[in-house]
Amino acid sequence: MKAPAVYTCSSCRDTGWIVSRSEQVETAVPCPDCRKTRTTNRLLKDAGIPPRYFERGLEAYSAQDRSQMEALKRAAEYVEAFPDVPRGLLFVGKPGVGKTHLSVAILKKLILEKNVAGKFIDETEFLRRLQYSYGPDSAETEREVLLPLMKVDLLVWDDLGTGRPTEWAMETIRTLLNHRYTFQKQTIFTTNWSLRAPGAKPGETTEQALAERIGPRLLSRIMEMAEIVQVTGPDFRTEVRKAGMDFVQSRRRADQIVVQAGRLQCEKCGSVSIEERGKSEVKRNRSGEFVDVFCSCRDCAREFIARVYPGKNRIEYLKSLED
Repeated sequence: MKAPAVYTCSSCRDTGWIVSRSEQVETAVPCPDCRKTRTTNRLLKDAGIPPRYFERGLEAYSAQDRSQMEALKRAAEYVEAFPDVPRGLLFVGKPGVGKTHLSVAILKKLILEKNVAGKFIDETEFLRRLQYSYGPDSAETEREVLLPLMKVDLLVWDDLGTGRPTEWAMETIRTLLNHRYTFQKQTIFTTNWSLRAPGAKPGETTEQALAERIGPRLLSRIMEMAEIVQVTGPDFRTEVRKAGMDFVQSRRRADQIVVQAGRLQCEKCGSVSIEERGKSEVKRNRSGEFVDVFCSCRDCAREFIARVYPGKNRIEYLKSLED
């Protein structure tokens, strides 16, 4: 006897469509049960979040001083209020204080919880793509580079002021940001540059300010578009890790090792909307340090255990709690 077929979605039998009947008329409509999962997966894929930052959520941000605590609070408030927010955010601070972590965490959380269409761009990479688009052998045109960034609901612009664009390229950037400003599209920026250059003593060379990097005209527009969030504190890449407080992997900070929805995927329905229900202490086996995390799928309610190896960017699915 042939075993009955097992479907991820019993409503549409994994076709993505169901039959709607109204006044004896049958119409094929998208399946409401799995449409959200497919949309979320597509939005995460299209966002362009770099693999290095993909697992970093707000819950994994380890604030080390008051400014980082305030920045984390402001990021959470922004997510909660979106899209009813007057301006974007401009995270300002030295390298390593978690500006990119917070901005990517905002983007990913909004995709997962509110199905917001968003994109991440690094300024240096963006300028390189823009420059290549003018070449005769380019795979994409200038319009194909700019249009998605103009239209997307939320744009994360990382490392503002890092690149050294020509005046023509700067004008292109101004056109892009003016479009987003005019059409009230939200933008989050990060920058390592001070807004104002510090005063120099006689014989000293002053550090460049953001206005010198991008020009006062563009800075003025950005100040209209975004609220300034100053982030200070120790450098996560050097000081914090040297002190044994690595926010990704540490025996003393097992509470900071969390499952980031979007990295995990429910084996039953394919959803990336995963909720962490609890976890073990940090343990070690032959493969390295790991944490067993008890998970629940928000879409199909399946409960399972995932073994997370933070230092190796590896996840094993152990078993379903329903078995």
